Amino acid sequence: MDGSTSTIPARFFAIAAAQPREVFLQRREGERLTALTFGQIRDAVEDLRDHLLCQDFDRGSRIALLSENSHDWIVTYLAVVAAGLIVVPLDTGMAISDLCNIIDASGSRLVFCSEKFFDAISDALARQNSSAAATRMTSLPLSRSVAKQPPELSSSDVASIIYTSGTTGHSKGVALTHANLLSNVDACAIVCDIQPHDDFLLILPLHHTFACTVSLLLPMAMGARVTLATSYRSRDLIDDINISKATVLAAVPQLFDGMMSGILRAVESAGKSKRVLFTFLRAVSRSLRRLGLNPGYGLFKSLRQRAGVDTVRLFVSGGAALPAAVNEFFEDLGMTLTQGYGLTECSPVLAVNPASKNKIGSVGPALPGVSLKIDSPDQIGVGEVLARGPNIMQGYFENIEATEAIRSGEWLRTGDLGYLDEDGYLFLTGRLKNLIVTHAGKNVYPEEIETKLRGELAIAEVLILTSKKGNRDGDTLCCLIRPNIDYLQSHHPNDSPDDVVGSVIREYNKHVPAYQKIREWRILDGEFSKTSTGKIKRFLYADEFA
Repeated sequence: MDGSTSTIPARFFAIAAAQPREVFLQRREGERLTALTFGQIRDAVEDLRDHLLCQDFDRGSRIALLSENSHDWIVTYLAVVAAGLIVVPLDTGMAISDLCNIIDASGSRLVFCSEKFFDAISDALARQNSSAAATRMTSLPLSRSVAKQPPELSSSDVASIIYTSGTTGHSKGVALTHANLLSNVDACAIVCDIQPHDDFLLILPLHHTFACTVSLLLPMAMGARVTLATSYRSRDLIDDINISKATVLAAVPQLFDGMMSGILRAVESAGKSKRVLFTFLRAVSRSLRRLGLNPGYGLFKSLRQRAGVDTVRLFVSGGAALPAAVNEFFEDLGMTLTQGYGLTECSPVLAVNPASKNKIGSVGPALPGVSLKIDSPDQIGVGEVLARGPNIMQGYFENIEATEAIRSGEWLRTGDLGYLDEDGYLFLTGRLKNLIVTHAGKNVYPEEIETKLRGELAIAEVLILTSKKGNRDGDTLCCLIRPNIDYLQSHHPNDSPDDVVGSVIREYNKHVPAYQKIREWRILDGEFSKTSTGKIKRFLYADEFA
């Protein structure tokens, strides 16, 4: 990496100097786009940076950031790191008390808030006699301050501390350097062939490392454009894509599952002849794809146009396992949907499928510069995934014990189980902490079963648990299910959800060995409780079948 652009602000300022009039950020307002150029954002960043340099902050002081996605969030992030300070992005979905705990644990001196959160955070910090102060983003300086000279930054300086949401209820602060983040950006740019003419639709909250790295820092570093999504509603997202002409979209599997369901509902309502034609063309597309062709691109072009997604050349799924059925559906219709894998501790991407060599079911080979290996593989090659590379975190903030626990020499223990195929592609089977070992010594990977069942249209979400009844404690597999109500109402209007889901479970049980059979299942009343990244908080349901 060029030493002059080895930090996030240096990279941004270099791009802004090269193309000040090119649009960097935009947002849809009705039928038009409101845009800000690289030059305009640069001026705002320099203004706030200079304001921060005039304050009584030591280099490396932590500054928290609590806001919905906005150009203010992005300006504040860039200004904070440009001032030699450390950004602590806060999860807007957290309870105020939990946010205050993170603010204090990180030693944050200041919290930049959007109007929505300012009063609640200010009051809570005052009640706790916190040393942190809150300020509104709307009160950002409007004119250039007379500032100190900006500090000389190093690529080894910590840029951000991200507190993991976690499915166990415990948060740790992941310290990521400029080098960590930019190495990840550069590797992703190579694999995904990102160009300055690309337009990224930013959907996920920026406090997630996946969104910040892939949907903000990556396009920024390549001089590409970012469109901030208007909302998470499907209709708004389609309008955002149509009007912005977005070319790259990174999101979690739930969004792609929803897109598939929406297209299938439209086909279902189009009449029998069109349903038959759709099914036939999908079969043709899938058959020819096995020969290395992509007939779906031409066969389903008009459908993609009607669905509003024809400009998107690359969909990227991360954050959770992508059901193979969803990936197959996109590929059948000529849309490139690749699955990646990573952890916050890894900036976050470790592996991703290249668009030209996408292996469905895999999370792809390691990124350039990243190494993966399997620790203590079993007889079928499954073991814990270890990783090393320039994107691996410095450590957990002020938590040496936790840092040492996740390290194995120069390798990072991911806590994920998987195997590498002959081409170096990684296939994940589950989390080490969730592994179920039967009394007969058989390994059961809950996430593997969950991904299979989520591929069934009747099932929206599923959680595999064990029964704690009787002498065979832990051996009986149980299943908590949230059915796909839309699908059931349109395809099985006269059947009860229990009957349809029961049929799916019985069909699954026919094709698996005895130790993987589901012996008891139950339909969930309502929604699963989840982290802000959409992962089910498994620990809350551990005693569901007790």
